[in-house]
Parts: sequence; structure tokens; C-alpha cells
Amino acid sequence: MSINAWLKPLCPPWRAVRCGIIAALLATLVPVAQARQQMPVTVTVAKRGDITQRISVVGTLAAREEVQVHPSATGREIQHILLEVGQRVEQGQPLALFDKTDALLALDKNAVSALRARAAVAVEAGKVDVALVAEREARRKLERSQALQAKGIVSEQVLDDNRNAYDRAIAETALARQSLALAQAEEQLITQERKEIELTIERSTLRAPASGLILDRNARLGVMTSNSGDPLFRIAKDGKIEFVAEVTETNFVRLREGMRAQIAVPGREEPVAGTLRLNAAQLDPKTRSGTVRVALDESEGLIPGVFARGVIDMSTRTNVLLPATAVRSMRGSHSVYVVRDDVVEARSVRVGARQDDIVEILAGVEDGEMIVLKAGGFLKDQDRVAPVVISAEGDPQREVSQTVSFDRSEGMAR
Repeated sequence: MSINAWLKPLCPPWRAVRCGIIAALLATLVPVAQARQQMPVTVTVAKRGDITQRISVVGTLAAREEVQVHPSATGREIQHILLEVGQRVEQGQPLALFDKTDALLALDKNAVSALRARAAVAVEAGKVDVALVAEREARRKLERSQALQAKGIVSEQVLDDNRNAYDRAIAETALARQSLALAQAEEQLITQERKEIELTIERSTLRAPASGLILDRNARLGVMTSNSGDPLFRIAKDGKIEFVAEVTETNFVRLREGMRAQIAVPGREEPVAGTLRLNAAQLDPKTRSGTVRVALDESEGLIPGVFARGVIDMSTRTNVLLPATAVRSMRGSHSVYVVRDDVVEARSVRVGARQDDIVEILAGVEDGEMIVLKAGGFLKDQDRVAPVVISAEGDPQREVSQTVSFDRSEGMAR
């Protein structure tokens, strides 16, 4: 019914002008009332996205593999230290020098003994040559005597004398050879002693068994070397640094080698990426936690022992993601307002992980549906609204974190 038709029975002819004014006023108020019935609300479009579940951990940086350098020569005074903590070293590079005065003196004495041994060998070798000549001469005499005795020219006595002379020549040759063998053995012994002395001299230079970064130096000038004490140097092999953390039992059983991680290191604006490379074989029965080690993609500039924080990506899944303001929670139930054909529909939803302003919707909302951005108490089911879609300036935050913090002094989760 139009406004004029509604006013006609109420307006006699003599009040036509006044009724016309009233009709005009009502004509302007009706659209306003209709507009008020369709309340403008801000809505967002539900979108599916990847959500990564993470575990936050705290720990320290440590050398992936630590090499302890002990002296090979004991009882030697440390005279020179060539490298310091923080410097990089190559395999075989000298680290320190020990006193080798005694070894050098022993080397000189060995050189004299070697000359004497060679001379003794030469003398004994000459004796062997003389003995061989005498042996050959005695054999020829014996052979001639045997030939002449068969003809009756030489007596049996001469033959016996030549036979005895030949036997003595053989014995003297054997004795000369034994003396030569003894002289040669002494020469070999002196040669072996020289190698041991040279090895001692070589060990007087402490060398790096592997390339890497020097973490610690216990070597001190004037101190005598010993195998029973602390290592003289500690080296991070190849300079590789990794992140070591303690994880509580609940999260430890969910971690697997190969998971990616991001480690926030003091002094760096960007986190250092890494890969979970090792899990402890068992949990600590006292703290109910286990050790995990994250191999970092880069080690340049990292300092072992520095306290750091990190997050480990556990799993990634795809679901509808909504701002937290769009989800109304009450007494353990969750709901959202879905706008369809300018009509509000209150709908129960099942939520998953959440972080700050993002909530994962497991069921109840489909991709592309319009959801009221702020699910406040001013709306009710079947209200008519005028939806205003916000323009997305960027993808919402899609990383969900389960925070685990530790008391470093006790290693207990809190």
C-alpha cells in the first residue's frame, strides 16, 4: 500500500495540503528505516591455505663434531704457541712447538753411531771376501790332491792336510759372515733409532689433526706436556656449528629427522635455516626430555655456546583459515556468522590449531563463503545485513606454534 493510499481515508479535503506534507515526510523516512534493517557489516572471504604446525625450542649453538688435540710427545716443554682461539686452522697446520733440544742432540749422536756402524759393516764385509778367497784356494788344493792321490803321486797324509785346510776355510768364511750379519744388524738398529728420533722431533711440532675453528686453548708457555691432562686445543671440525636443544617428551616423540627448522641467533636479523639431523636414542628419566640436534645450513660467524631460540616445522596441512575475531567461542563450542544472500546464518564450526589472529577451521565453513569479520553479540541468526568485503593486503599468518620453554639451569620444561 502506498503512503498516499494509506493517508487518503485520514485526510479530508480541507486538510489536503497538510496531508501532502505528511506524505512527503513519510516517503523520506521509509528508505531510512529499510536501510536500518540491513545493517552494514564487515565480512571476509574464507580461503583455504597451508598451515604449518611448529614446536618452539630453546638451546645453544655447539660444534657438530669437536676434535680434542693432545700432545704425542710427553714431558716436553711448550716453547711457542702459533695459533689462538677463534682462528681457523687447516689439517696438518702447526699449532704449537715443544722443546726438542734433547732430540736434536740424540740425532747428532745417532749420526756418529751410523758412521761407525757403516765402517764396521765395511770391515766385516772385507773379512768375508778374504775368507771366501781362502776357501776357494783351499778347495782347489784339495781337488788337486784328490786327483794326484788317485794316481799314487800324493800320499794320504797330504790329502788329509788339504782336506782339513779346506774345512777350516769354510768355518772361517761362516764366522766372517756371522760377524758381517751382526754389524749389519747394528747398523739397522741405529737406523731405526734415527727414525724414532726424527719422529720425536716431528712430534715436537703439535699439528692440527683436522681443519676447523679453534674453540679453546689450554696450552701454556713453559708447561710440560702430558697425556693425562686436558687437551691442549679443541677444534670444531670443518667449522660446522649446529643447534642443540632439549625437547619435552610430548613433543619429542613427534619429531623426525629431516624436519626443517629456523633458528634465531643473537646478532642476526634473519634466522638461520637448518635440518633436524639427530634425535636422542632415549629420554632423560629425570627431566623427561630428549636432545635434538639441528644441522645449520651456514656456520659462518656463529659462536658455539651462544643461547638461541628456534622453531621446528612438524607438519603442514591445508584447511580453511579465518581471523580469530570471526570465531565466537562459548562454553567449549565455536561458531561463526556466515552471510548468504544478505542474510546472517549462525553456524557451528570445529576449530583446529590457532595462533594469535589466525584460526584453523576443520569443519563447518567452505572455501569462498563470506564470514562476518567480528562475531560480536550485536548479530543474531537470520538478520539482514549489508556485507562489506574487506580488501586483503596480504596472506594471513599461517604458522601455528606450540611453545615449549626450558629452564637452562635445570633442563626442565615449564
